[in-house]
Amino acid sequence: MAARRFVVLAVCAPVLVLAACGSSSAATLTKAQYDSRVNRLCLVSADQIRELHIDNTVADWRSRLGASVVKIDKRFTSKLAGWSPPASIASPAAAYAKANAKVTQDDRNSVAAAKANDGARLRAALNQANKDALATSLSAKAIGATGCYIP
Repeated sequence: MAARRFVVLAVCAPVLVLAACGSSSAATLTKAQYDSRVNRLCLVSADQIRELHIDNTVADWRSRLGASVVKIDKRFTSKLAGWSPPASIASPAAAYAKANAKVTQDDRNSVAAAKANDGARLRAALNQANKDALATSLSAKAIGATGCYIP
């Protein structure tokens, strides 16, 4: 249980979190629109990752489960990049995207470690993902994305 909670935190906070969140828009969104889309993105992605039931094992991260986490990350990043935040939250939105990119890289590192059958490196990557995911909280709070952090 603790292992799963760790993975969910590591991957979901930035995340964690995608699909069917509305269409992307080249126009700048209002704060309420941006908040709503990012919140939905985080919640949906977190649910997708939770449904994988992935543990902190080399076998899980080496399997299709690890690849699925990376796909969820990619969709999340793509959706997020398609939305223009209002000027009032542009700085924290950019900080959130940057912090989320670190978690995405940590997930890729986790898959690479698992494929190399390196349990120690996998644990280190997952620990870093957890730290980086928690680091997204400040910027998520600043933009009003309450679905993207654990209070």
